[in-house]
Amino acid sequence: MLPFAIYTIPELSFIGQTEEELAKEGVPCVVGRGKYEMNPRGQILGDTDGMLKLLFEAESLRLRGVHVIGTNASELVHIGQAFLRSHADAWQLAETLYNYPTLSDLYRHAALEAIAARKRGDTPA
Repeated sequence: MLPFAIYTIPELSFIGQTEEELAKEGVPCVVGRGKYEMNPRGQILGDTDGMLKLLFEAESLRLRGVHVIGTNASELVHIGQAFLRSHADAWQLAETLYNYPTLSDLYRHAALEAIAARKRGDTPA
């Protein structure tokens, strides 16, 4: 599993599967997003448009895809790569301690959003 990055402004980076790929496989998923505008480090950097999107299997909450757009996306994706390689679930991401304030804390917020989405029964259309 290789991470990909596009070095534009803003940077784009991803690893794992997309919502479309999961749907094609018949795997229901839940999505969690961490937005730079809500993250203190994102605010310090002045990047209020960036976003981290995590895709989890709806049933197990196992991480299946990581997509980042924004400042340092090519660096943030490697955290997701480690979680994907260890077959981590949303609970593990949410309970991991991240330095504060850092962009890596977006993983915690996105995981918590996915957990809440599953409780509500939200899945992509």
